[in-house]
Amino acid sequence: MKKRLTAALLIFLAGPIGSVYGQSEPLLDSLDELALSRVFLNDQLNRFGSLDSRLLEPLEQLADQLMLLNQFDEAHALLDRAMQIARVEDGLYTETQRPLLEKKIENFTNRGDWDSARESMEYLLWLYTKKSVSLDQVLIDGLLELSRAHQRALAEDDSFWQGYHFRQSSRIRWIALGVAETLWGKTDERLVPIIYEQLRQYHLQTIALWRGGSTSYSLRQVAPGSNIMRDRSDVNESFYLTGMGLVDNLYSIYAESESRDPEAIAMTNVYLADWHILYSQPEVAAETYRQAYQEMLAAGVDATLANEFFSQPMVIPDTEFYPSVEAAVAAQRNRMVTVGDGNPDTYLSFSEWSAALPNVRSPIPSNAADREAADSNFALFSFSLAGVNKVSRWYSHRFSSTVSMIQQAELLAHYLESPPEEGQLLEKLNSLTFRPKLVDGGLQQATGRLKYHLANDAPSASFSGLP
Repeated sequence: MKKRLTAALLIFLAGPIGSVYGQSEPLLDSLDELALSRVFLNDQLNRFGSLDSRLLEPLEQLADQLMLLNQFDEAHALLDRAMQIARVEDGLYTETQRPLLEKKIENFTNRGDWDSARESMEYLLWLYTKKSVSLDQVLIDGLLELSRAHQRALAEDDSFWQGYHFRQSSRIRWIALGVAETLWGKTDERLVPIIYEQLRQYHLQTIALWRGGSTSYSLRQVAPGSNIMRDRSDVNESFYLTGMGLVDNLYSIYAESESRDPEAIAMTNVYLADWHILYSQPEVAAETYRQAYQEMLAAGVDATLANEFFSQPMVIPDTEFYPSVEAAVAAQRNRMVTVGDGNPDTYLSFSEWSAALPNVRSPIPSNAADREAADSNFALFSFSLAGVNKVSRWYSHRFSSTVSMIQQAELLAHYLESPPEEGQLLEKLNSLTFRPKLVDGGLQQATGRLKYHLANDAPSASFSGLP
């Protein structure tokens, strides 16, 4: 009887009773909650024994709290205990292990143990593909999270493994897309974010391809581990065509569904034009932008709103797919920032993901909001852009030509400790590709200002000279 009262008391103390009286502050700090969770787990152990399935939830909860406090070793031990219980209860290769294995992977990655994480990621993929008993939303979500774990590894694991993580992330998302199409049908709008994530990954792979090094080598292999290499331009072309196919899938979702969506079709053409820009196809991009503008008007979009959408250059690829002009404009407004008190100037904003893959936004949806409103570790630029102009310059030890990139730029100020040379900062800005400014569907010369946040693993602090 005493043990039951103890458990009930713990649940009562840990519950959010403050909200009943309008209190927003938690009753317990994290260390108090951790102590209570330990007591509760020990109480459950005494009641049910060490291998009872009723221990799974308190083991997971305690592991979660330990992970938040960066106590990764103890969290790992608790998750191992939970895995053992799950295997004794249900068997060695059952779906009940999947959420526990997902948490183990998260724990490994948070403490930087990527060797163990890769091993567990391989095992989890095997469970998903070989031991799943049904196709459902849980399976789709799990596959997508595993794909994103590989994307996270692109920035955090040793660079030697970047090619492996690119392949795994893309392969797993293709599997998730196939499951989703089977479950929902090929014109279900829930497919859109999955398809767009895959599209953005191909852009990342293109960036890595042209940077050179071991990752580029891996992306050019005919098969993993093969010594037979494809030419960079051929691989680049395959990425471009695969992306075109993905955009075509987006088009089909809105054009072939029971309720055809003309505005979403127009927006699909905007993203198609962006894709042409990213792969240096200026003429077809300009024509596709004009077509998208006319389709917006035909779909009933007000010309003022359509022109606002195209009123300023925007860094591409966009963080997500917006099926309506209104949603896209709202997102653009949210990305406009000011710097300092009383400064009337507004800036576009861009946050670099990682020093391992610089000059690109994070591809992970949970990070997509970036740190663009933060007030540290950034540089301010002014720039001009001429439509879909062609720019030739040295990039990654090669002379290459690209389109819709900065024509002229000036470093206005920075908030960096031990900043790189001005030329290196300008090179970062010059690496970005923009959706051009349009008026009534026609390309226009544009000027703007941009707040460029350097990656978290770049130098930070100490302000220098606002304009």
